[in-house]
Amino acid sequence: MTAQRARSIAWACFGLTLVFIPLSTWMLTRPLRTPLSPQDAWSVVGSFVGAVAFSCVGALILSRHPRHAIGWTFTLSGLLTGASLVFVGYGELSDAPGWHLPAGQTVSQVAYVLLQTGVFLPLTLGLLLFPDGRLLSRRWWPAAAAAVLGLVLRLGGDTMDPSGKDSIADGLDTAGVFLTVGSAIAGLAALALRWRRAGSILRQQLKWMTAAATLVVLGFVGDIAINAWNPTLIRPVEFLVFILAYLLIPIAAGASILRYGLYEIDFIINRAIVYVALTAIVAGIYAGFTATLQKVFVASTGQSSDAAIVITVALIATLFTPARNALQRLVDTRFKDAKGLEKVLTSLETDVGAVVDVIYGPRLAERLVRSAQEGAGATGAAVFLDGAADGAPSYTAGDWTGDAELVVPLRAGDQELGKIALTARRHGAPYTEREKERLQRAADTVAFGLSLGRERQPSDFLVS
Repeated sequence: MTAQRARSIAWACFGLTLVFIPLSTWMLTRPLRTPLSPQDAWSVVGSFVGAVAFSCVGALILSRHPRHAIGWTFTLSGLLTGASLVFVGYGELSDAPGWHLPAGQTVSQVAYVLLQTGVFLPLTLGLLLFPDGRLLSRRWWPAAAAAVLGLVLRLGGDTMDPSGKDSIADGLDTAGVFLTVGSAIAGLAALALRWRRAGSILRQQLKWMTAAATLVVLGFVGDIAINAWNPTLIRPVEFLVFILAYLLIPIAAGASILRYGLYEIDFIINRAIVYVALTAIVAGIYAGFTATLQKVFVASTGQSSDAAIVITVALIATLFTPARNALQRLVDTRFKDAKGLEKVLTSLETDVGAVVDVIYGPRLAERLVRSAQEGAGATGAAVFLDGAADGAPSYTAGDWTGDAELVVPLRAGDQELGKIALTARRHGAPYTEREKERLQRAADTVAFGLSLGRERQPSDFLVS
């Protein structure tokens, strides 16, 4: 799929989600020609606000990153949640007097599947994948599988016996609930681990989603606890609790995007806000001034004049740039991160750290071993520099056991400064000749940097 097609599909899903709002509202209120109860109305409103928010954020992410898993998860969540309410409305119409719609019961069951999928996948799998669209490592696959399996078990149990009286169906539903909650807890743990490993800017981006995930997990656990104690207390508002938890995720993602530049789409949103507001202002000025000037001309000359349009257009042309700049300043003040000093100094620290990594030998060797181990997917790696005591590794990464499967020397011209060794890969695949050559080139580059570092003393970098 091309990037342009992915973007088109994402925005088409967003458009469909918007269309579903009036359609489902009409269907849900049509059978009895009466407004919904307050509880049902809040559930419907919350579902659609969440659906639109998810779909919009997903489309914005895919506009910049067309293959991003989080973008597709958010987009499909919004679409499925919106479509489920249309199907619910269809089922209500099929049971209403005077309406003879086919397969009403089947459509209602499909609506339940769509709603459960749309609401719970981003609350479980979405947390595990946030923010880069990938799991932290292979060890997190069971948590991702638990998210999907929990959903399937709950849907299976409810389909077998919606009343919950069948023991097998009830057991499936209970197992599904615990798997879903376990997956959400794993998602919160993954976010906390990402936050711990992240730099200062990524931490700012992650803190909103981590806070939202904490509230989601508390909602899940609280629901289970109250249901175990007294189910009648929470059943009337249980779905509303889940919808509120559902709403937190796109709100947190939006805050990360607007305040801290997550996914680098804040520029798109910034410009969209400015030009939508500017378009509304221009349209208002045009309509207001044209109508006013036409009345003036009619009162003065007895007939309308095209001069009113000319004067209005000239006025808009004069005001356009100042109005746009004022709006831009307002939006920047509202949405840009106010901690400018922190950002500037963080950028400085990053730049200095990159220079130190190159000119300071120990940091350079340590970075080589970490990068090689992570890139190769090896269980462990080690760098041995000349002069190390008793042949012990100078630096290690991962789980270094001493059983090397790939070893290449660190060569700077005719001089050999040490070697780098990698253990077997986690997935068991052998190292290819091309990978060995690539590691050798990197090792030689690092060896050259190490040789330069040895030639220069720390005092050489001081400025008198």
